[in-house]
Amino acid sequence: MKKIRPTPFPEKNGSVPFNASGVVRVSPRRFVFVDNKDPTALFEMTFDPDIAAVERIHRRRLAGVGKGMLRDPEGLTRVDVNGETVLVVSSSLCVEGDRICDGLVRVRYAADGDLAAEPMAGFRAWLLAREPTLAAAGGLAPDGGGLNVEGLAWDRNALLFGLRGPAAPGRVAVVRIPVDVGGARWTTASLGRPELIEVPLPERAVTQGIRDISGAARTGDFLLLLGRSTSHGDAPFRLGEWNRGTGTVELLDVTFHRTAKPEGVTTFSVGGEQRTLVVDDAGGYAVF
Repeated sequence: MKKIRPTPFPEKNGSVPFNASGVVRVSPRRFVFVDNKDPTALFEMTFDPDIAAVERIHRRRLAGVGKGMLRDPEGLTRVDVNGETVLVVSSSLCVEGDRICDGLVRVRYAADGDLAAEPMAGFRAWLLAREPTLAAAGGLAPDGGGLNVEGLAWDRNALLFGLRGPAAPGRVAVVRIPVDVGGARWTTASLGRPELIEVPLPERAVTQGIRDISGAARTGDFLLLLGRSTSHGDAPFRLGEWNRGTGTVELLDVTFHRTAKPEGVTTFSVGGEQRTLVVDDAGGYAVF
């Protein structure tokens, strides 16, 4: 079994380590991740030619995102629309003390400069009003069984939101929402009816949540990064491949070092070889 131990990033976000979550590839050597402690920017990593080590990290300011429009960003996915690269950023949608985290932001990616970003007003309220099973959880803190979204992926014409919580033994949940990502207006009117999908896990007695979700480059299925659903749990981090056709999850032959805190994953290919990139909210990454 392969054991993964992240390498520290060569830089920090100012004076503190990057709190890296969702990650996507935007060019052969560039990958973008979110820092859930910094809702004002995305962070672009440039790798060496072998895509083995990060050479530098560039802060890309989100132009158009004001205070409170995006709180606790956790999920990130890429959508290609008519030759344009669009990135979508999702908040955890959780409750933090007296603050409610909200935000679904469309970002039109460009190779340089600030990134043009459009927050969607009222996304969290829209979702809770249309998915009754999440409405009660929406008022609770994550460690009290509350709503906590940490994964985001693209599925043909819909966004997939992976729930870290609420969680139950032996299964995880994904919310699928059709959306017109390339439409002229980025409002809740561009969203279709949400669908809650329950996904059974191989370890039926263990309570886990989704820490990220990504389309698998080779198979067309989805990669699930699984971990404890609350801060007090002891479930280990694991990677699983979710087969949408059968609805099953197969755990991969990968484990993580006890110090690792992986929260973002993406797959990609180099020279016909599939690789996986994981970013860590303790300020590190691993390519394998």
